[in-house]
Amino acid sequence: MTRGSFAKDHRTAWIAVAAALMLAAFGWDYLSGNEISLGLMYVIAVAVAAWFGGRGAGIVLAGFGTIAWVSSYLLVGRSYSQPGILAWNVLVELGIYLMTAIAVAQARTGLDVQRELAARLAEANRALDREAISVGTLQRELLPLEPPAIPGYAWDHHYATSTRAGGDYYDFFALPDGRVGFLVADASGHGTPAAVLMAMLRVLLRTTAEPLEPPERVLCRLNRQLAGTLPAGWFVTACYAVLEPASGRLAYALAGHDPPLILRAAGGLPERLDPRGGTPLGPFPEARYEGGRTTLGPGDALVIYTDGLTEAMSPEHELFGAERVVAGLAEARGWPLEELRAHLLSRVEAHTGSASLDDDLTLLLLRREGIPVHERQAVPATLAHANVIPLQHHAGTMAGRGEG
Repeated sequence: MTRGSFAKDHRTAWIAVAAALMLAAFGWDYLSGNEISLGLMYVIAVAVAAWFGGRGAGIVLAGFGTIAWVSSYLLVGRSYSQPGILAWNVLVELGIYLMTAIAVAQARTGLDVQRELAARLAEANRALDREAISVGTLQRELLPLEPPAIPGYAWDHHYATSTRAGGDYYDFFALPDGRVGFLVADASGHGTPAAVLMAMLRVLLRTTAEPLEPPERVLCRLNRQLAGTLPAGWFVTACYAVLEPASGRLAYALAGHDPPLILRAAGGLPERLDPRGGTPLGPFPEARYEGGRTTLGPGDALVIYTDGLTEAMSPEHELFGAERVVAGLAEARGWPLEELRAHLLSRVEAHTGSASLDDDLTLLLLRREGIPVHERQAVPATLAHANVIPLQHHAGTMAGRGEG
């Protein structure tokens, strides 16, 4: 049986039920001898016919109801004091039945329309969700499976999106003489648009014939390229760095991105790299960028993150903030990178509670090996490294952020 024939049989069955109710009302009306007004009993039959059979069926039952009411009155043989009263009552009964039929039919039609719209909306949402899942899957396939192996160094990383797809991006690049370039970027916005912007950035970096160093020159070129293609209001923040593994020298530049942190093996507070760089990529075609330099000594760890970390929100709408990041890193200084990362993320989870992430979150950690990693006792030391500023003095002076 097809769906259409089933619906037709269903409708016919309910009209038969309405007709049976009409006959029952007529019989009761007749047996009561019209001493009790049972005109409203016909309304039930009319309503059933209109709800399940439509306006036409309701109007037909309204006519039959009026006829049944008059017939029961005439069969009983009672009369009104004035003949005109009967005609008036007939019109009243007919009007009540017709209004019932029309009102019930319109209510059913409105409900059917609402259900159809809800079904279409649900299907559209499912289609959008499938599309977002596909975009998110494709986006993750564009990210490196693992950081490059560098003798004497260890990596760890974390990547999470606030929606199906996100705008955070990280990547690694092999450079001449064994140097390694690595990027952490944050596209404005959320979801599919941010993921598209991230893919654009990846294409620009992966297809260029120009050298991917020094960092300030790379960001300057990316800024010019994006400025000619991005819609108004779109931008990307980025941190690009080049490591010389043999010496530990690190060159970097920022494009409106939070400066990375360094945990020195010698002890002391986590340090924030001097915010050398320039504006976010995209809005200002003629922007200039400057680079910074520092050195990773044995046991030093570099932490690069997107603002999804500092802007993680508690149920009371309090940001996680830079100070909590510093505290979490200080507590786990010297731990293996995976434990350090897990400890920091556990603090974020405790802060946000049951709330989901409002923004994408990326963490990239790099440590130069050379001392036992389980040396957990912090040793005070003077912070004196090139282009490095103690974070405690600059926690409130973060660079411009992306929204993605």
